[in-house]
Amino acid sequence: MDINKIREFHSYDPFFDDDTRLLLDWILSKYPYLPEEHYEGIIQAYEFARDAHSEERRLSGELYIVHPIKVLEFLLLIKPDLASIQATLLHDVIEDTPITHEQIEKTFWSEVAELCEWLVKVSKVRFRWETRQLETLKKMFLAMWKDLRVIFIKLADRIHNIQTLHFHPKKEKRNRIAEETLKVYVPIAKRLWLYVFQWYLENGAFKNLDPKEYKRIYQYVTKKYGDVDAYKKSWIDRLMYLCEEEGVTYLDITWRLKSPYRIHKKLKKYQTSDIWKVMDVLAFRMLTDTVWNCYNMLGIIHKHYTPIFAKMKDYIALPKPNWYKSLHTTILWMFDFPVEIQVRTEEMDQVAEYWVAAHFAYAEKWWSSMISDKQAAWLQRTQDLVQQFQQAEDKDWFKQHLNVEILENNIFVYTPKWDIIELPEWSSVLDFAFRVHTDIWLKFKNWFVNGKIVPLDYTLQTWDIIDVHTFKNKITATRWREKYLHTPTAKSKLTRHIRQQEKSVMLVSVKDAINQRLREFWLPLLWTKGDELTRHFSQEDREKHLWQVYDKQITTTKLVKIAYKDVVMKKENEMLAKKKISSTIATLKDDVLVSSTIIIDHDKELHTDLCKLCFPHAWDKIIAKSDKWMMKIHKVSCDALQEVKSNKFYEAHRKWADPASYALRLHFVADGKPGVLLKVLRIFESYRANVWNIVTNTRPDGRWNIQLDVRLTSLSKIDFIMGELESKSFIELGSKQII
Repeated sequence: MDINKIREFHSYDPFFDDDTRLLLDWILSKYPYLPEEHYEGIIQAYEFARDAHSEERRLSGELYIVHPIKVLEFLLLIKPDLASIQATLLHDVIEDTPITHEQIEKTFWSEVAELCEWLVKVSKVRFRWETRQLETLKKMFLAMWKDLRVIFIKLADRIHNIQTLHFHPKKEKRNRIAEETLKVYVPIAKRLWLYVFQWYLENGAFKNLDPKEYKRIYQYVTKKYGDVDAYKKSWIDRLMYLCEEEGVTYLDITWRLKSPYRIHKKLKKYQTSDIWKVMDVLAFRMLTDTVWNCYNMLGIIHKHYTPIFAKMKDYIALPKPNWYKSLHTTILWMFDFPVEIQVRTEEMDQVAEYWVAAHFAYAEKWWSSMISDKQAAWLQRTQDLVQQFQQAEDKDWFKQHLNVEILENNIFVYTPKWDIIELPEWSSVLDFAFRVHTDIWLKFKNWFVNGKIVPLDYTLQTWDIIDVHTFKNKITATRWREKYLHTPTAKSKLTRHIRQQEKSVMLVSVKDAINQRLREFWLPLLWTKGDELTRHFSQEDREKHLWQVYDKQITTTKLVKIAYKDVVMKKENEMLAKKKISSTIATLKDDVLVSSTIIIDHDKELHTDLCKLCFPHAWDKIIAKSDKWMMKIHKVSCDALQEVKSNKFYEAHRKWADPASYALRLHFVADGKPGVLLKVLRIFESYRANVWNIVTNTRPDGRWNIQLDVRLTSLSKIDFIMGELESKSFIELGSKQII
């Protein structure tokens, strides 16, 4: 770019003539590549947009229709097709006027309406300043390889916005737009090698963000190279003379100055403020007809001037990844400072300037000769592969055949406030909820995708708008939702949440079970004076062992034995001795067993009779059942007890044995809602019933099968507990068994 271009871009002259057709005609006249038959469609789009925007004006005071016309002026630099031109003129109609997608489609055709719709979605995106969101935004733009024209139009739109940014009254807004341009739009233009767009964007943003530094660099360049008419001819004449003298054909010789922003970047890189240290402010570009003459021209330059070999680049033999080809050399003694010279063919020059945008021209016969066959083939292959990618099953194959880092296996969806959320393919609404905020997936209530309710197994698509509603104070996250999650992070978060919920239940049940075992050994209870068990472990190991007991990986006896080995060993020896005694007693005759005195309810010696069905032996755990005439003694596992009411049971043990302790085993089905187990445990706690074992599993319908083992101090409490459980709507009682 020369100084005149810089001056022209930043000296914006608003167009106040109400006949905006004059402006459009003047701009179109500068680009004669357009076929005559396209003009009718362009004028139709212009008139449609002009009528839609009516008398609306911009901050510059111009009629709003001037903006799309000016945007078109920048877009025409890359020679767009008719659909792109029409979409450019109409790009704000859907967003800013009552006109709908359907009206544009009816008046023009679906291709134009689709481009306008995509441009609306892009313009609504909210930009935040986190690094992760910045990268997501770049990817979202570049994911539009399906139709690059959306990006081209949006870049041209941003160029005119940055050119007129000084009309905005708020400095904060100007800075935000300028920063967004540098961080989002410039990298996109650079990635697509659209240098002609990149130059406008970065210099426009730079002038708004740091006007003092911009002015300092601009004044230096103007002072040193500003007298274009006086020096331009002498500079170029030197090179022309050398070519003619040596007999090498040249097509054109031009020159360019490094832009203020590029000089600013070089100064930051060198960590200096001295502009004279930047050696390639001035550069010449020499165009010739063949690759052979490119090397001949380079040889002539080196014959007459001294090259800096470290600055030589042969991009013809080794092209850049975007197929950029050129010879670069930096020479001394042509002036009193180093000068860069670029040598290339005209075809190479078109590729260097327009690159991806050249696919428009390639599709048209009138410019096809100016496009590299290899470049065009690469672009066509890229577009074909992207189309295949939409249905491809083998994503690895796609990545191997297309070395473009921006095309990942992701989708981009919107929140109702137009924030972008990047998710892996096949993500669900729940994956979206987990990505956005903890409160959303914890209190998930219902959801809408593009304004409609969809099932939880709905697969999100790029550009979907997801609106999730939540409860205010109700936690709804449950394990059954895991089957609707596809992202590992979401599954991990849900697992941690469920595990944390289970932790409180685990602590209650395991603590009671361990304390019960400690009581049997006459040892201090957990977290009481003299407790050696908790002091034996670190906090981390303590929790680990509690979970092992809860998951039945170790027994409570084994855990207690770690800290109280001698006590447990002594107790185990006593139990072994008792077992031998029981075995000896088992050899006695039945009549002796029958006559053995049995204690009822801890202190009553009543007349009893043994059940003829189960006939309990001396070593069996027994229980007494009252009937009309006497107490009948049963094994606790006796089938005759299954339908007996609990208020007819009494504790029973042989006179020579220790008093019996009983446990009630309950089976029931509960709703799979948060807090169900806690509600059940509170019922048992109110009756001082000790829950020492819990087993759960999830049913296909999302509810839970639950088995509870409860120790009771009084068998009379069973009916009261069962009655309260039956009154709860969230429980469906099953079998009960005394053990």
